Amino acid sequence: MNDITRTARQIISAPEDYLHDTSLFTAAWATMKAARGQGFDPQRLQPQHLIGRPTPAPEPLDQTLTRVGETVRTYAAKQGYRAPRRHAA
Repeated sequence: MNDITRTARQIISAPEDYLHDTSLFTAAWATMKAARGQGFDPQRLQPQHLIGRPTPAPEPLDQTLTRVGETVRTYAAKQGYRAPRRHAA
């Protein structure tokens, strides 16, 4: 029983890794409730209680990388480091 509870705890603690099959999350939730001696009605667990898939980034990846790079270079400059500016060809 301890192994089942440990596996259920892993699923509950990282639900985004199990979004492909929400029944795994539901079963893990039921296992955790049963381990505490509590009842569980799966009909009450509505989809809004589950974590949805992440939405795409609001900006293209190259813009995100450029913005993050500039932020890191700015912070490094404030700390007294010289960060090289590398631009992708």
